Amino acid sequence: MKRVLIGMLALGVLGVAFVYANYATWRASQFDALGANAQVVETAQGPIQFVLEGPDGAPVLLFLHGTPGGCDQTIPAPGGARVLSPSRPGYLGTPLEAGRSPADQADAYAALLDELGIESVVVMGASGGGPSALAFAERHPSRTRALIALEAVSQSMPLETIPGFLQSDFAVWLMLRAMGLGGDDAMVRRLVPDVANQERLLADPAALARFEATIWSLWPPSERMEGWNNDVEAFAAFDVPVESIRVPTLIVHGTEDVAVPIQHARDLALAIPHAEVKILDGADHMMPFSHAQEVEAAIEDFLVRNGASARAPAAD
Repeated sequence: MKRVLIGMLALGVLGVAFVYANYATWRASQFDALGANAQVVETAQGPIQFVLEGPDGAPVLLFLHGTPGGCDQTIPAPGGARVLSPSRPGYLGTPLEAGRSPADQADAYAALLDELGIESVVVMGASGGGPSALAFAERHPSRTRALIALEAVSQSMPLETIPGFLQSDFAVWLMLRAMGLGGDDAMVRRLVPDVANQERLLADPAALARFEATIWSLWPPSERMEGWNNDVEAFAAFDVPVESIRVPTLIVHGTEDVAVPIQHARDLALAIPHAEVKILDGADHMMPFSHAQEVEAAIEDFLVRNGASARAPAAD
């Protein structure tokens, strides 16, 4: 019996060693690729990391990622736009000192536009990118062609500090690998609660690929923790004067969103004069993927009507 136990222990040790060796090889390649498509520019508020994609001369959409995130979280270019995706302060290659509060982050984005020679943008805040997107529209209206709040945090709300095990690069890798066991269906069914939304997502290969890429962009937490912890404080102390926003605004939200409750969208619509609202019945926080076609159509239509699209409006 003792020999059996020793043998089992030895196999267990070998198994752990094999898994960790596999992780170490993967980690080295992923760290090399993490900022491969990004640039860093020195601004008046410090260095800011960003990715800029799309045709030269097209209107620019400033996309502000959620919590956690980085410039590796972006969106397909709507309406032929050029998409500028910075890492918000504290995430990946942008130090937290570039801007702790939503107001300071908004000013950092304006400084980034100065360095890139971009006069004005459509600003889109997704989820945790909402506060600084709203602050940008409020503080820099002359540079804001339009504002899009995509399931955005737009009032004070608690955000849990990241659990200890999710602060480990290895633990997050192991968790995501385990979630993916069984293929695409397995990860979707673990992370999307509603069966109808699961089927919608699984039926759209492009949206499914973006979903998986976004989930994997949780890794590595070691490069995102400072931003996450700052968001916890900033969301609790939310003080953006949203009632002062006067730019064309589109609010898109799902009725079943439990990460950012639908009340955020409803209150924001009341606060911003003439804001347009697109509520998707039954959609949750994975709405950009499970309801990709509806979300993208609403955004593109809004951009065309507000002259912020490279595509001409349809003829009457």
